[in-house]
Amino acid sequence: MLPLNGRRVLVTGASAGIGRATALTLAHAGAEVLATGRREDALRDLQAEAGAQRVQILAGDLNDAGFAATLAEAAAHVDAFVNNAGVLRYAPVLELTDEDTAWMFQTNVLAAFRISQAVARHMVARGQGHMVFVTSIGAREVFRMASVYAATKHALSAMARAMRLELQGQGLRVTEVAPGMVDTDIRASSTHPEVLASLAARRFAPLTAQDVAQAVRYALITEAPCCPDLIELRPQGAA
Repeated sequence: MLPLNGRRVLVTGASAGIGRATALTLAHAGAEVLATGRREDALRDLQAEAGAQRVQILAGDLNDAGFAATLAEAAAHVDAFVNNAGVLRYAPVLELTDEDTAWMFQTNVLAAFRISQAVARHMVARGQGHMVFVTSIGAREVFRMASVYAATKHALSAMARAMRLELQGQGLRVTEVAPGMVDTDIRASSTHPEVLASLAARRFAPLTAQDVAQAVRYALITEAPCCPDLIELRPQGAA
């Protein structure tokens, strides 16, 4: 018997990176995964790799309130939700633009809260569910050239804790998974020379998307009343 056999899980940001690795990992553990992201072609590749019996897909942008409502209805009966979708732009604090800031807050905070709230309502109605928020080490620490990104992850972490406080009495478990630097394409939007120089000078190997996916898997295979509240992951040598 696979550890997540029969469990239904929604994974956002599944087109690439942590979300893709998580969707595959949970599917291989027996879960029935609803994978969403903006790139339908990438989602179809994911589905082909995992098998249509394990992964269903629904492409769209979580910043679109109409799509978020459609997704929440499609996910009305999921047992678990992995809130992973996010964007990132590193730059010196005095050079970040209003557009950079709005872009990160819109996706990492507003859209994340919208879909979390909608999915949580269905879980509360059923009296059970497990929500996993993928945040960042930056939710508790601030690093150079990551000011606004860290602020969005502070906010997402606060949402996770608020949902745990308010909804645990209604059958919901909430886990926050907070990785350090992960080697994915999310950093491709950060092209400032100082950022690139800093990344090139790092003296440690970053985490992989699979490392984070395994942490999510661990959280979901725990059984009530056990609930991992916070799982922090750091690359060895980065502390």
